[in-house]
Amino acid sequence: MEIDFLIQEKGNVIPIEVKAEENLRARSLRQFAMDYSPKDAYRLSMSNYRKEEWITNIPLYAIEQL
Repeated sequence: MEIDFLIQEKGNVIPIEVKAEENLRARSLRQFAMDYSPKDAYRLSMSNYRKEEWITNIPLYAIEQL
């Protein structure tokens, strides 16, 4: 399993996956979310903002919002 970044905020571990294209497959991130049930999970990519059930996609140009 490969997770690009793990950050800790107020006792919560938040996984972050970074994609440099629009290929949004994040198998490792999904597996991490299933195994550890983090409060939040983020994917940074060239795709638009999108909140899904288990992940939030943030466009690369908006990384400062994270």
